[in-house]
Amino acid sequence: MMDKKVCILAGNTGAKEYSLLEKYASQGCVIALMNKNKELGRKIKEELEKIYHVGVFVFHGDVENEEDKDIFFAAVEEMYGRADHIICHND
Repeated sequence: MMDKKVCILAGNTGAKEYSLLEKYASQGCVIALMNKNKELGRKIKEELEKIYHVGVFVFHGDVENEEDKDIFFAAVEEMYGRADHIICHND
């Protein structure tokens, strides 16, 4: 079983959401991110892994799409077995 905490962000990632990801990554949390913007997701993954040395799982999907959410949360459950922090944002 994994001993690191898991932070999930599902939805749009603006400056406020990125700051939250940085906060959790700086505390050693693993990050699971679902975002519609594939390029942005890739950049966030690269930055957080490089700066904070944490694992980042990125899923390209839409938080407003039930099938995407089901697939994403099932993948997170399978990979990590839990979620300690969940942030859902779809502005």
